[in-house]
Parts: sequence; C-alpha cells; structure tokens
Amino acid sequence: MSPDLLSQLRDIHTAPPVSWWPPAPGWWLLAGVVLLLLVWSGRRGVARYRDQKRRKQMLAWVDHLNNAVDAQREPQVWLATLNRIFKLVALRAFPHEHCAVLAGQAWVDFLVSQIGKPEAAGTLAALATGPYDPAPRFDAEKLSALTRLWIREHG
Repeated sequence: MSPDLLSQLRDIHTAPPVSWWPPAPGWWLLAGVVLLLLVWSGRRGVARYRDQKRRKQMLAWVDHLNNAVDAQREPQVWLATLNRIFKLVALRAFPHEHCAVLAGQAWVDFLVSQIGKPEAAGTLAALATGPYDPAPRFDAEKLSALTRLWIREHG
C-alpha cells in the first residue's frame, strides 16, 4: 500500500448524540391521547361537582321548606313548593320526557314509575290534588323522605 492513500484516511469517529427534539410520532400520539383524557376527566369532574352542589341546594331547600312552612297549617303552600321541587328535578333529569306538561294523576304516575316504588303512589297522590284541596290529607314526613330520595336519585 502506498503511504499516500493511508494519509487520506480519517480516524474513527462516533455518531452525533440523538436529539430529544422533535419527538417521534408515537410520542405525539401518546401526548394527544393523554391530553384528551385529561380534558375529558376534567369536564366530568366539573359536571359531577356541579351535580353534587345542585343536590345539596335542593336538599337544603327541602330542609328550609320543612322549617319555614308548617305542613299542617299551610298544606297548600307546602305541597305546591314540594311539587315545584319535584318538577325542577324532573325537568333536569328527564329533558326529553315532556314531563313539564304533566299534571294531576299523569304527573303522579310519572313520578311513581321513575322512583320505582309502587307503594309510593298513595303518598305522592297528594301532589296531584293537595295544592287545590281545601283540606288535603297527606303524610308530610313520607312526602319529605320521597322528595329527598327523588333528589338523590335524579337531582
């Protein structure tokens, strides 16, 4: 071999270090999936927080009603307010059921079907006629308990 050719060779050199930027496409995909999961879980958490806050407010409304209005002295006011609570919860929970137009026995039947307790029909019947009856007969404690159940399940 000729010394001329050997002088033209360079020494062994290593490859440059691998850059961390830009990441490979798989990392971009993973980052996108993680971002979507974070946004979804955040929105779900906020919605759950709002639902719990609304339920607490509705339950507090029932407590306030029981403390502010005597069901025996002002039964029409008490029943009308309780009926309004049932209606507000129903409108939020069942927007496509057209429950806003229900009244009387149809309203009671709707409530019984959604609560799932057929024995509650007698207690809830006071909501259909009680606000208009001069002397309605009803069990305030049972109606209040059913209202709390309704709020917890659908509120």
